[in-house]
Amino acid sequence: MPSEFVKEVADVFAKDGPLSKVTANYTPRPSQIEFATSVAEALEQGKSLVAEAGTGTGKTFAYLVPALLKDQKVLISTAGKTLQDQLFTKDIPALLKALGMGCRVALLKGRSNYICKQRLEHALQEDSYVAKSREEVVHLHRIKKFAGQSVTGERGDITDVPENSGIWPEVTSTGENCLGANCDHYNDCFVMQAREKAKEAINHHLFLADISLKDNQITDFLPEFDLVVLDEAHQLTNIATNFFSQTLNLYDVRNLAADAVSQGYGVNKQIDWNGIYKTISNACDDLISTTHNILNSKDKQLAVAKFKDKHLLVEPFKKLLNAVEKLSNAVHVHKEASPEMTKLDERCTEALDLIEYWRDVFNGKAVSRSMKGPLLDWFTVKPKNIFFNTTPLSYAEMLKSAREVQGKPWVLTSATLAANGDFKHFVDQVGLEDAETKSWESPFDFKAQGMLYITEDLPIPSAPNFSDEVAKRIWPFIKKNKGRAFVLCTTLRAMEVISEALRYFAETEGVSMNILVQNEQSKQELLRRFRSEENSVLVGSMSFWEGVDIKGDALSLVVIDKIPFPPPDDPVFEGRSKELEAEGKSSFNEISIPEAIMLLKQGAGRLIRDEKDEGLLILCDNRLLSKGYGTKIWKSLPDFARTKVFDTAMNFLERCQEPRG
Repeated sequence: MPSEFVKEVADVFAKDGPLSKVTANYTPRPSQIEFATSVAEALEQGKSLVAEAGTGTGKTFAYLVPALLKDQKVLISTAGKTLQDQLFTKDIPALLKALGMGCRVALLKGRSNYICKQRLEHALQEDSYVAKSREEVVHLHRIKKFAGQSVTGERGDITDVPENSGIWPEVTSTGENCLGANCDHYNDCFVMQAREKAKEAINHHLFLADISLKDNQITDFLPEFDLVVLDEAHQLTNIATNFFSQTLNLYDVRNLAADAVSQGYGVNKQIDWNGIYKTISNACDDLISTTHNILNSKDKQLAVAKFKDKHLLVEPFKKLLNAVEKLSNAVHVHKEASPEMTKLDERCTEALDLIEYWRDVFNGKAVSRSMKGPLLDWFTVKPKNIFFNTTPLSYAEMLKSAREVQGKPWVLTSATLAANGDFKHFVDQVGLEDAETKSWESPFDFKAQGMLYITEDLPIPSAPNFSDEVAKRIWPFIKKNKGRAFVLCTTLRAMEVISEALRYFAETEGVSMNILVQNEQSKQELLRRFRSEENSVLVGSMSFWEGVDIKGDALSLVVIDKIPFPPPDDPVFEGRSKELEAEGKSSFNEISIPEAIMLLKQGAGRLIRDEKDEGLLILCDNRLLSKGYGTKIWKSLPDFARTKVFDTAMNFLERCQEPRG
């Protein structure tokens, strides 16, 4: 029999309950009520819950209502800033109004989301040094103007500086280069102000955070909370991989040397700081060029165990180690001269430790790290940089330890956590085998509101001309629909090929079409333009597969180029696959299919966001029909009407063209 608290939670969602007073045309949703009461039971019983709730279930209110009524301290952590901002500015204020409650709410994002005033000042003094192009100089001065006006200093609020601008690392801080209390701007630091608000919120109710936060920002707070909610929890696996990895980034090594130049001359002009910087920069260049030559590639990722010529990198690493040792010695002598030099001394020690480790790795020596479980050493090669990574092949025990430290219930929720109703893949990865698992279908009528069109006559996805053929096949639909389309690609290369082809078709046929492409502007600006500008098509890669909510007439066509299987050449995926194969399990069934299903469901979920939405979903991968595993993937998708016939799909799209109310 339900407890009084569970009944109280259910009453909030009743037909004549508090939500009905502030929500137009409110209709109770059984799935939302069941989700909310399940969270209430988890709170009462101190157990964890993994909950998959389909689009339109109303999951945010479902976990917020019991959290607020229980009058406890809650950490709500999201994988993306979009949902975080929606919770902070829209959902929580609306719910507090409905419940007639007051509550202190704080929002905290990762350090890199805030402008660092100290580093901005340095960048402005050295703009010809830190900016790699005239465009980056322009970006730098736009950031300066914004920082002088902003209250929060959040970089996401700047719409005229692209997310991928090379200037961002120069004006934001990391845990390694932040001076903390020794910084001249500590008292007016954007990051510190956000953290102080977060600490205040711990004494009240809600604390919103980004689950990719490092520097122990969340683990320091965990014991203070009675409930942890991880929304967008399908992202937890990717974020945990990055979080628990240790990385040597050659860009950071150069940045360390550049910071030493700016601080060193103020301490001792007799030392040739510029000469030391050039030696380190040359050593980085040598390591990069040697790697490029050995691999005959400037864009590749590879496990060290598969790198036959790894011994050829030992000498370049020795050269880099010697150069950084000279820097470290020069800094160490003057480490007490200023807070900046003290921090530089610490950074030098950390850099030397990592460089020594990787020298030994490439020398074939057995080296150990303070990380549990099987580890994978691998590296990513880029035209101007290399990332050397040590990654745990499993982080389930680490996440389980975090739960044990906090000792209170966790609720993990998303629209996509199960593969065809099975949660095993997800709960095994995140160490939640003891959690209760539940799922609720979306209340939307997908069969009436949407259609799924599978193209049968395209080449196989591995064909060299696949992306070109995708563009040709989808252009008639985009043209007929007057844009209003998302084209979701599995790779950046496919995104580039398809967007270029669509622009060519529009130009040659004289069609007014606004082709927006990921990375050409910030994500926020692209979405703003898509919503506001007619005849718009947004072509993107993984950044737009999830966390994007566009309702109504602006979006009625979503195209997905192919099933988003994990890249087979991804070293971490390959390492985890080998571990499973050694246990006699199928990595394709255990990893590839579940991960592809979860991501494909996210992409498909961009189409129908409201009970009035209508639209066409085009999947350009006929493996859904021709391969045995296609049936499992097919059944995991929303229950759209389905067709393989071009005319049927086009007729349905025409029906969706009229503006929706």
